[in-house]
Amino acid sequence: GKMLYLAEAVVSTQSTGVGVRGVEALCRVLSEHSYVKHLDLGGNGLKDNSADLLAEMLKLNYTLTTLILNKNQFSCVGAKAMASALLGNDSLTQLDLSWNRIRAKGGETLGKMLAVNSGLIKLSVAFNGLDSTGTAAFIKAIKVNTQIVNLDIINTRFAGAQCKELTKSLATNTTLKILKMGNNAIKEGDLEILHGGLAASSLHILGLEDIPMSRTLYERFMAVEKELGIVIHYGNSGGNKRKRPMTASTLVLDEFITTNMGRLVPILLAKDTDKSGCVTVESFKEALKEAGLRLHQSELNRLVDKLNIREDAVPCKEMLSGRVPVLLEKLRYNQPLLSLES
Repeated sequence: GKMLYLAEAVVSTQSTGVGVRGVEALCRVLSEHSYVKHLDLGGNGLKDNSADLLAEMLKLNYTLTTLILNKNQFSCVGAKAMASALLGNDSLTQLDLSWNRIRAKGGETLGKMLAVNSGLIKLSVAFNGLDSTGTAAFIKAIKVNTQIVNLDIINTRFAGAQCKELTKSLATNTTLKILKMGNNAIKEGDLEILHGGLAASSLHILGLEDIPMSRTLYERFMAVEKELGIVIHYGNSGGNKRKRPMTASTLVLDEFITTNMGRLVPILLAKDTDKSGCVTVESFKEALKEAGLRLHQSELNRLVDKLNIREDAVPCKEMLSGRVPVLLEKLRYNQPLLSLES
């Protein structure tokens, strides 16, 4: 397959048809060299034998931080291999296994891995048929994991009846800020249980796309958004839509900032040279790139410009306080910012 090497230590073979031989050669290089931080093998139809090779590489490589494996053909066998490797690897921080062929047993294995893994901050297993057995393992992992920030279980056959256990886990976890669980069969009564547990959680963003709910419950969720300062994505909720839908640019920034808060905050504070509590828009964009937002400069300029942020209106303290969704809402609509002294 054709490989693309970029200055930021990124290797991408997405949708290039790279096969098991290409993966084998790549893993051999990665086992011996430490300059690659981001590896994208998505959309190549890779099978479990490639997952085995990647797993062995992860047992030797402790510098790779992002691994994209979406839209391949990994089964429970491949999931087990990856989970085994990540039991002893705490350097990989972002893993995307969405759109594979992982089922209940594979989900259970990955969930058990997450319970003890101390490296991953972002994990996606979306669009895999994990069923309640697989998703139950992730619910248990949320209760004890102290690192995960962003978890995507969209369309995994999560059972609505699991909402009660999920809220218990969310009440215990202090690091999970983004939970995407849309496109699952969750009934109104189970959504009410989830609604009741939000106040005790640390969530900043909750994805409930394509889950029908009554107008009454929708309004209750909107009320808790305002009360707690969180953002809930509804999509098609019985015809109910957000009054001001989030733009794609806001969604990108919202998720990236929340997931990478630990890296972004020190960078922003360093750029606040006059200790005013604010940085300029240009410094904000520089900080995003330094924290790992992988966009060309022109794309980043367009993305930030769409937010219509005033030139000196990016307050560091808002980042430190963890009120990112609220911050972006205010920046996007030119509303007064929260006081830096509050």
